[in-house]
Amino acid sequence: MSVVDIPQLTYGGSALDMNQVGLLRRSDDALHDRDELHRRMGEDGYLYLPGLLDRDQVVAARQELCNRLHGAGMLDFSRPIMECVAAPQAQIDAAATGPFMPELARDNAPLSKVIYDGAMMDFYAFFLGGPVRHFDYTWFRAKQPGTGTATTPHHDFVYMGRGTPDLYTSWTPFSDVPFAMGGLMMLEKSHTHEDLVQGYGQTDVDLYCANRGNAEEIVVAAQTAGRELTGKERQQIDWNSTGAYSSDAIATREELGGRWLLDEYRMGDVLVFSMHIMHASSDNQMGYIRLSSDSRYQLASEPVDDRWIGDDPPAHGIRAKRGMVC
Repeated sequence: MSVVDIPQLTYGGSALDMNQVGLLRRSDDALHDRDELHRRMGEDGYLYLPGLLDRDQVVAARQELCNRLHGAGMLDFSRPIMECVAAPQAQIDAAATGPFMPELARDNAPLSKVIYDGAMMDFYAFFLGGPVRHFDYTWFRAKQPGTGTATTPHHDFVYMGRGTPDLYTSWTPFSDVPFAMGGLMMLEKSHTHEDLVQGYGQTDVDLYCANRGNAEEIVVAAQTAGRELTGKERQQIDWNSTGAYSSDAIATREELGGRWLLDEYRMGDVLVFSMHIMHASSDNQMGYIRLSSDSRYQLASEPVDDRWIGDDPPAHGIRAKRGMVC
């Protein structure tokens, strides 16, 4: 596979500059060399590990995921369920759901076996050099075809930076993902941009300005009552951040430099990356729904971000909000 084999990719319907798109470096050749894995993580900000997982187990998890999507009305009923062909748009609209579907991961034993057992946990125990733990919350995406579901450029630290900084993400595809399906992209060397890492990269999406108006009073009252903020309350607090660096992967690359790096992923592959590498995805230009999970791992002995721990984690809800003086 070479760069010339990559078809024209798009983001939000606009064409990426294919001269600034490249292939990820594979690290399956270094799986048993901890020092080399850490050297590459430091150099690249990611480790691409094709074939790390048992493909049969990934396929079994895909079966459960496709069954759930079929039950939710997301699939074309005229096609085999395991093809995961997107339903006609009217049917998808009626299902009232978007590409981010963490509910697909709840009480999903086949999925948990793939990402929280076996080869995945063995890899992290070796890579981190000790007992590991994972977040209890699993991010899951079912990306439909079209130009409205590409992932915006961001750092993961912005969403989960209250524990150890030595936290890692595994992006795991539960589809074979040709280039045109919009797989994950890493922005080359972006983790080495010191101003970016120390600026945007240190923000916390769940902080708010406690000294503006009656923001603190509103948030504390909602937290005490165990309810989320109303739309009017959110406007009063001027709480509009999504945590994304930008809404445009094309403009982000032009600003920061580097290339968008990706590959054609297969079920069984894993892309591991650190908290401060910019990443995004392109448009899904195919007729199939792209299935993938994001799961997080760290040494068990280090502090953990409690937004993502427990049977009912706070996530980005009202219980996660913290006031700061602006």
